[in-house]
Formats: sequence, structure tokens, C-alpha cells
Amino acid sequence: MGGIRAAAAAFAVALLACHAGPAGAAEPAAAPDFALKALDGRNHRLSEHRGEVVALLFWGSWCGGCRRELERLERLRATYEGAGLVAYGVVLDADPGEARSIAGALATTYPQLHDGRRSVAKAYRPERLPTLLLVDRAGAVRFAYGELDARGERAMLADLRALLDE
Repeated sequence: MGGIRAAAAAFAVALLACHAGPAGAAEPAAAPDFALKALDGRNHRLSEHRGEVVALLFWGSWCGGCRRELERLERLRATYEGAGLVAYGVVLDADPGEARSIAGALATTYPQLHDGRRSVAKAYRPERLPTLLLVDRAGAVRFAYGELDARGERAMLADLRALLDE
């Protein structure tokens, strides 16, 4: 059990370094693998997307800013899917009913993965909701973002394009 805690602590430190510093300032942390069931009942595993850039959006139905980020990720998916972007929402609601309703109303087409036990959230430790993580083609978390304003969106887009070009 201590090994798991130590690994989680090391991952959290590396994630904070990626979040706080400029690109390339810290060694990227390997994204912990997971398998979750989507709200549509299908199973998804992160490791199946090696060779692609993965956007993970942690969100909950109680989070007002999460709706804007769900819509933003839908636009990003539509624009960059052909370049190798895979998008996932990671829903932290214990009961997925409200999240299913929100995702449906926003017409998101990317899978919404239900993390009702918060096992994936415990591994990734998002500081707040919403949190968007960008995982590179080698499976390392390279960038982390909270709710984005216009300037933050421009920076995130530059980071995303750089990952897609690698």
C-alpha cells in the first residue's frame, strides 16, 4: 500500500510541475492507466490510445464552469480528431443521471466516462473542477488546465497543436 501512495505522491508532484512550469521545464509524468465504463455502457481504457494525444476533462454536474469546458472540448474534438486527438470526459458524479442529462443537452459526442468511485480522480488528483489534462502520444501528462479564459484558451491551443505535431 505504501508503494501506491508513494507513486501517487510522485505523480502529483510531477503533475504540478507540468501545470506550473513552462513546456519542457519538468520531466512529464506517465499518465496512470485506467479502464472506465462510459455513460453509454461501453468500456474504455486509456492505454488503448498510445500514439494519439488524449484530452481528459474531469468534471461534475454541480460545476457550473464545467459546461463551458465540455462545449470547448467538443469543438476541439471536432477540429483535431483527424490529427490524432482523442477526447474523454471523466464524470465524478456518484449517480451519473444528471451528468448524462448535461452531456446530452450539450450534444457532446466524445465518451463520458463514469468515475463514481473516483478511483481515476484519486490517481490524477485534479486540483479543481473543471480540469483538462493533455496526455501526449507516449502516454505522459504534459499539460494541465483549469477553467480557461480567452488567453488561457490560446495557450492551451498552442500546447495542443505542439503535441499533435510531435
